[in-house]
Amino acid sequence: MTNTRFHGAWRLESVDAKAADGTPLEPLGTNPVGIIIWDESGAFSAQLGERDGSVGPYVAYFGTLEAPDGDEGTLIHHVSGASVGRLLTDQARHFSFIAEDELVLTPPPRPGGPTAMSLRWHRIRA
Repeated sequence: MTNTRFHGAWRLESVDAKAADGTPLEPLGTNPVGIIIWDESGAFSAQLGERDGSVGPYVAYFGTLEAPDGDEGTLIHHVSGASVGRLLTDQARHFSFIAEDELVLTPPPRPGGPTAMSLRWHRIRA
């Protein structure tokens, strides 16, 4: 099942990440950019990294999307390929549509990574 509200291209607007002690983190660098595209067939592709690519991580992954209908819930990216080995598994994210063209994705904490992180996305319109 795929929530049709995801269909389209989305631009990363901001990343909010914190360590366990509340210290702000920059897991994608100081000036992150990203794009994620979900299509009607259920396929997706995502790329995220530092704007100029000179510093920080770059991640890309693709596969299929499973997401319930509604404004909020948990989606699953069934990953078929990725630039980072740890992404080669199903990736669950809490989602919340905060407006028609505004979406927040929240990944679960991971060992060695931020304990709290949210990524704000804006739908790209022609």
